[in-house]
Amino acid sequence: MGRPLNKRKLGDTGGLGSQISVTADVGAGAGAGFIVKQTGSKRFLCSVGGTEAVCSLGAGAPAVNEVRINVTDSAAGTYDVTKISGRTCTVKPQTGTQFAQGDKVAWNIDAAVLNESVVIDVL
Repeated sequence: MGRPLNKRKLGDTGGLGSQISVTADVGAGAGAGFIVKQTGSKRFLCSVGGTEAVCSLGAGAPAVNEVRINVTDSAAGTYDVTKISGRTCTVKPQTGTQFAQGDKVAWNIDAAVLNESVVIDVL
């Protein structure tokens, strides 16, 4: 699995901290939620509205048991995350042009650097 996500980035986005915000479909339609725990570099136990399910990372609108993590580059271009570890992620462009599909990019929660890193959506 590589370096897992820091546990401080997981958990209910309604609490204090900077937890990763996700969109997931845990069986009752897609909605905003959070990651309860990481089970692999592409699989997470996600919670949406109190319902939990193990979801796989995907791109586009989430299907049942899929989760989306979005990141933004320095020019406000957006990307879907297709794989993530503690310090890097693999991206698929939505509106972004700084990185190509499959590029491995450093991520953080503060600020994106031109052609070097992206910012992950947190709450």
